[in-house]
Parts: sequence; C-alpha cells; structure tokens
Amino acid sequence: MHEHSQLSSAPPRAAIDDFLTASPSAPRHAPRELWGFGGLHGGLAVGAMVAAMRETVEASGTAAPLRSVSGRLHRAVRDTFTIAVTEDARTRSTSSLSAKLRQTESPSEDATPTAAAPTLASATALFGLDAPVASPLLAPAAPAVPPWHEGSLFNPPPSFVPVAEFYELRVTGTNRPFQGGSTANLTAWVRLTEDDLPPNELRLLFLVDALAPSYAAVLHAPQPIPTVELSVHFSGERAVSPWVLVEANTPVATAGGWITETINVWGEDLTHLAAASQLRLVRPAQAS
Repeated sequence: MHEHSQLSSAPPRAAIDDFLTASPSAPRHAPRELWGFGGLHGGLAVGAMVAAMRETVEASGTAAPLRSVSGRLHRAVRDTFTIAVTEDARTRSTSSLSAKLRQTESPSEDATPTAAAPTLASATALFGLDAPVASPLLAPAAPAVPPWHEGSLFNPPPSFVPVAEFYELRVTGTNRPFQGGSTANLTAWVRLTEDDLPPNELRLLFLVDALAPSYAAVLHAPQPIPTVELSVHFSGERAVSPWVLVEANTPVATAGGWITETINVWGEDLTHLAAASQLRLVRPAQAS
C-alpha cells in the first residue's frame, strides 16, 4: 500500500470506479460529484464511451488492448445519457469503433435515444494486438522532478471542480494555474484516492485530463478553457503504482482562441504510459 496524504481524505464511495465499470449499454447518469467545469469531466465522458466500445470488442471474442482514442466534447454532459456504438472495421489484429453519447429524453431506466436526441460527445477508438519486432524502442523521457511525496499538494476546491474530491495532485516546479507565469507548462504527480490500484486505460483517460489547462499557467486570472477534443495514444505499458506523472504543455495558442495542448504520462517508475493531445477553446472571462 502507498502512503496517503494526511491532508486529503478518501471520498465516501468509489464514485469514479463505479462510473467507469457501470454497464455501458444501460442509460447512464452524470452525477454532479463527477463534474469538472460545468458538466461531466471530459476524461470520464470519453472513458464511458471507451468502456462501451470495449464491451463490443470483447463480445466479438477479441481481447485486443486499447491503442488510441479520440473524443470530441460537443456539449456539457449533465443529465441522463446513453451510448451507441458502431463497429467500423475489423482486421486480424485491429478493431476500429465509433461511439456517440446522446442525451436521453427521460431519466427512466428504459429510456432510449431518439434520432432527435442531441449528441453530447463522440469518439473513435482503435483496439489492436501486439506485433513484437526487433526494432529500436523510443519513448519520451520523463522530466527531472522530485518523487511524488516531495511534491506540493495542490488540489482545486471541490466547490470549483467537484471531481477534484476524488484525486490527489502534487505539483512540481513553480508554475501554477492563473498566476501569470512565463511558460505554459504544468507538471504534477496525480493519483485517484479511492484505492491503491495502478490505473488501467480507463482511469488513465481521467488522469491524463486531471491537471488544469497548461495554458492557464500564463494567465493572470481564471478564464474558461474547455476541452473540445481529447486524443490519447497508449504505449501498452502498465503503471506500477497508483501514482502517475503528468506533464502538460501548450505550444500553440491562436488569435482566435484555439489552444493545442500536448500531454505525456509516466508511471512512478518513469515508464511512459500515454501521450495525449487536447484541442481547447479559450472563452471570455465571466464577470463576477
């Protein structure tokens, strides 16, 4: 077991695990405690669609791991929803699928989406088997940072980001969101607090998006920077502990407000686990 921070307390129930392991084929809810900024956390919305696509892959008798997913968040997910999955193509080693997360017409258990039901999010995913080859291996090097227990505890208040109740975040370096730094970079160790299990792909989809937008590090005041698209490629390696190191950078910010963010995730042993890209859109600051 890994040491828990004395400053953080475990949530009353394993809400994230409950959400990610719920039956993908039934109507789902977006509980408020799992919201990020104004709706269901983007990583959890994409994770729900991946879970539904994985169920379809496994039903076909294939046990191929998730290799990549690209999710698009069209509207905030706040109410009951369902997920529809389509198998787009299958080969001997890969399966390509797409999913649509739609709002239901009513919250009843037998609710089904209609053609007019709005699509709140969509995703495509690739599941693929390994093909080992005797070729050079390449992976991004982890930044030189202290171990997680030397990081500074820095969790957003649950009143601002409700889902922050379910993870612990320990930042490294001096950059902080909305403090007018010189570089659009954020680096932190992060873990789910509900158990000590190393994160699987579904949990990594949440953790890869657990930090504030790295662009926020160069801003002087809070401003909405919602995710429009999240794409994640998995290395196939496994985490060795609940802690992962997340480094996020914003190399592109356009005059039109579009932000391109790159994210890498390593395990506690500094094995590279995932590479991600986010497309964000800066919104005008809301008047207080």
